[in-house]
Amino acid sequence: MKLIHTKLLKENKFYILENMRQAKQLVDANRLSSEDLTSLINIDPTSQKKYVGWMAKIWVTEKPDIDDLRNTIEEFDTLLNKGKINIKDINSFKDFKSLFDEVDTVNNSGEGTNVTELERDYDTVLDNADLLIMSPHTHEASRKLGLSFFSFRDCGDGGKDSSWCTTYKAPDHFNSYYYTNNVTFYYVKIKSQNLIDKLKATFPSRYKNLIVVALAVLDGGGIDGYDGLDKQINSKDVKLFTDIIGIS
Repeated sequence: MKLIHTKLLKENKFYILENMRQAKQLVDANRLSSEDLTSLINIDPTSQKKYVGWMAKIWVTEKPDIDDLRNTIEEFDTLLNKGKINIKDINSFKDFKSLFDEVDTVNNSGEGTNVTELERDYDTVLDNADLLIMSPHTHEASRKLGLSFFSFRDCGDGGKDSSWCTTYKAPDHFNSYYYTNNVTFYYVKIKSQNLIDKLKATFPSRYKNLIVVALAVLDGGGIDGYDGLDKQINSKDVKLFTDIIGIS
């Protein structure tokens, strides 16, 4: 057993070093900063950091939005582990749009079924003049809430939908968070002008995107936050937001 364990550790170290090689070459060539490399390492969801090399190449050539890159990489890895991605080698995707389109196609290929009971499996934590807070317990409930009470993203045809990955047709992302990682979601909608004014005073340039927020309470007690466009909110701003709505 010790020999096997040692072999796995060595193999894992090799994969990490190999996947970092291309990224470090870009740093050495002054095409990628050390700070950007650290950010890419942090958003790679795999223990082997197997996407860092590809992300580094995409970063220096296209500079995609960091939250879009994080979301797409996480979704790709989740779908890959579920066996739902046909193209398994990320290096087969020549640009960010190709990967995004593949993930988007799979995410929106869920089959329609009668899921009325599952859609109703959520708690209304608070509903008053200031706030609406709901917590879904199934993917179906999460999707229904995201497309109704918490719809935010403009679809371009006069309608709105949700950009949160936990509200996509494919259930994998919600199920991975909720069942595998014991994450509890609280969807928050600011209703009163009083709270909107407080948001504006604290976040003057982006308060509008904080009218709806997804709070993810992690298994260890930490809280992650995502605004209405699924941009991740840093921990300091999550604390400011929860102070404003009075749930800190």
